[in-house]
Amino acid sequence: MADVLNCKHCGGKILVTGYCSQCGLKSEFVNKALNTSKYYYNIGLDKARVRDMSGAEEALKISLKYDKMNIDARNLLGLVYYETGEVVLALSHWVISVNYFSGRNVAKRYIKEVKGNPHKLETTNNAARKYNQAVNYARQGSKDLAFIQLRKVLSDNPKFVNGYLLMALLLIDDNKYDKARKALKRVIKIDRTNPLAVRYFNEMGHTDEEIMSFRDYPDDDYDADLLFVEDQPRAYVDTDSVDYEGKPVPVGRYKDINFYKYSLAYVFAGLLLGLAVMWFLVIPQHSKNADSESRDVKIAYSEDLADKNTKISSLQDQLDTLTTKNDTLTKQVSEYEKKSKAELADSDKVSMQLALKYYNDTQYDKAMTEFDKVLETSPDYDVALYYKALCYLGTEDEDKAKTAFETFFDKCPDSIYYTVAVSLSGVKTSEDAGDGESTVDTTTEGTTQEEGTTQETGTTEPGPDPLNE
Repeated sequence: MADVLNCKHCGGKILVTGYCSQCGLKSEFVNKALNTSKYYYNIGLDKARVRDMSGAEEALKISLKYDKMNIDARNLLGLVYYETGEVVLALSHWVISVNYFSGRNVAKRYIKEVKGNPHKLETTNNAARKYNQAVNYARQGSKDLAFIQLRKVLSDNPKFVNGYLLMALLLIDDNKYDKARKALKRVIKIDRTNPLAVRYFNEMGHTDEEIMSFRDYPDDDYDADLLFVEDQPRAYVDTDSVDYEGKPVPVGRYKDINFYKYSLAYVFAGLLLGLAVMWFLVIPQHSKNADSESRDVKIAYSEDLADKNTKISSLQDQLDTLTTKNDTLTKQVSEYEKKSKAELADSDKVSMQLALKYYNDTQYDKAMTEFDKVLETSPDYDVALYYKALCYLGTEDEDKAKTAFETFFDKCPDSIYYTVAVSLSGVKTSEDAGDGESTVDTTTEGTTQEEGTTQETGTTEPGPDPLNE
């Protein structure tokens, strides 16, 4: 049985017709695309070996168009980007490569080495942001600001080709061709056939032979710091000078004076100045603001406390007034009780005791007889009038009960039973009368009448007993 072939594009089975059973592509076309991808990968590899980074990048991109899963081409493209200072693009391609093939993939080591130095990675990211800002400044015509940003970019990322190209373009625009030439030499040292660098050289009048010769300059000629130092007179030794023995002094070599090394001292001076400003201006102002806020809080607290004290004083005055009024009323009640007790004769006391006993025993007729005896001698005695009205309620004689209550209201408007009598004067049933009334019983149990039946309940004392001293 013949071996079953699988599609190199999707992994599906290839039919006898030569087409994939899943994606529908013809295996011949797929194989041709894969071979083309490998062909361009080889071209990119050859160009990368001779540091033709631009040509290698172009060839590797074409290779990935034919086969995006060409791991070797993707890893090599990441290396090309890394060599030209595009660390972010390099990492993105290596991460994609690892996602496509997580086995023995060299991209894992590349990612580990880059992320193993977080400080360097953060510096590279900052350099990319500063480069974008420099591009914006250049488009706005702010060349000085663009130069400042590019200086930071190239200091953090010395292999950033795009930074050198932008720097060269700005220098050419300022007619500083010597410095522009140095920046472009650095570019072709990294990328030997960079099309923009070659174009800028041609604009400055250099031939292709001269451009090729610039590639072999030593690295010392590409010091990025020299791009930002103003042209200074060259220091030399006077050849007419002689030493103490009269011998001529050897002629010194010309050397550019580099003032960039003093920048560290400027940084420290700036830090000291900043600390001085903070100590003499910022901190005193901050302390002053803190004192002002504290004083405002104290004032607000004092005002709130004074307001609370005023309210407390007002409430205390009201309490004193109510206490005095309550004491006066209590004294009046006591005097009234004494007066009421003094007005009762001894015989009336006996009649009242009998009447209250009959009332508590629900013998309302006998109780009313005894109350009448008391009222003959003391017609304005409020207790007798009040309980006589309650007796009428107990016998369910509502008309006489109302008449008795009206007599009580007319004769005893200041009685302590007045409020209770008002609430009972409109009651229709004996149950309500029993609920609203209060009987005087210090020795026995009272009863209340409800719907023709008598039910014993414990009684409460409605007020002071006028018969008990």
